[in-house]
Amino acid sequence: MRADVRELKEMRADVNDLKNMREDMEDLKVMRADLNDLKEGQKRLEIGQEKLQKNLIASLGLYTDKIVEHFDANTEVLNKRVYKVETEIERLNRP
Repeated sequence: MRADVRELKEMRADVNDLKNMREDMEDLKVMRADLNDLKEGQKRLEIGQEKLQKNLIASLGLYTDKIVEHFDANTEVLNKRVYKVETEIERLNRP
């Protein structure tokens, strides 16, 4: 009889261990899902960062082009003014 009681206690302990293992398995499933969510989030961040870098490069290129156009336009205006002044100086230097 004592052997039966001892065996029942061992079986109860085994059942409790199985319940704990089941809970651990559920926890692992949740952790695996969370890990997959993190991986997907990281992929989205990497894609977003890549798009941001491309947009930044494109914007810098456009901004640089506008600066060059601005200076080219100002240079053209100054060249015209210098030409007019040189022409007037040449005209005044003629006898």
